Amino acid sequence: YVKNVSFDTTEKKLKQAFRKASGLRAVTIAKKKNLKYDPQAVGGDQSKTHLSMGYGFLEFESVQAAKEAIAKFQDVRVDGHTLLLKLSTRSSSSSSSSANKKRKTRPDSSSLSKSKIMVRNVAFQATRNELRDLFRAYGQLKKVRLPRKFDGSHRGFCFVEFLTEQEAQAAMSALKDTHLYGRHLVLEWAKKDESLEQLREKQRKLYNKHDDS
Repeated sequence: YVKNVSFDTTEKKLKQAFRKASGLRAVTIAKKKNLKYDPQAVGGDQSKTHLSMGYGFLEFESVQAAKEAIAKFQDVRVDGHTLLLKLSTRSSSSSSSSANKKRKTRPDSSSLSKSKIMVRNVAFQATRNELRDLFRAYGQLKKVRLPRKFDGSHRGFCFVEFLTEQEAQAAMSALKDTHLYGRHLVLEWAKKDESLEQLREKQRKLYNKHDDS
């Protein structure tokens, strides 16, 4: 997971910066749809269909290769920005500690899907494609669902389902502090039996809390 990436940095340039990293498989920069895109524009942000979100992902052949890259390339500078590197998966010790702390407040794990994530507090200008681009860096997506109202606008939450639990866990760990269009995305495991009406009520309370703060 790479933070503090310059908005001018391309995937090609980021890959070039890590060309000596052993076991590097792929380089991805998270992007969002450019709402100000102008097909007639020559140069500048308006000429780009998508814009960088300021962070990206480096995929390695193994966890060990990723750790070696972090040790070797931490604080490397690209386009005037000092890159911050960290593993995108949570360590077993921190996961155990976190689970112990939250066990009393979390619902029974048997009622949760460990490959399907519910994302709340989604900004209304965010699109399904932007959400899919954000999550697909962590693995193969089975489905991305953004429930909509009768007027066509979405309801402020979505479901992201991965093919494996490991990929879903990686996304959950890495994106827990992510903001999209100025809103902090709230990630939690989707409940298997939660109704749409219950989800609507949850989202209504979350937006009311956000507006009051």
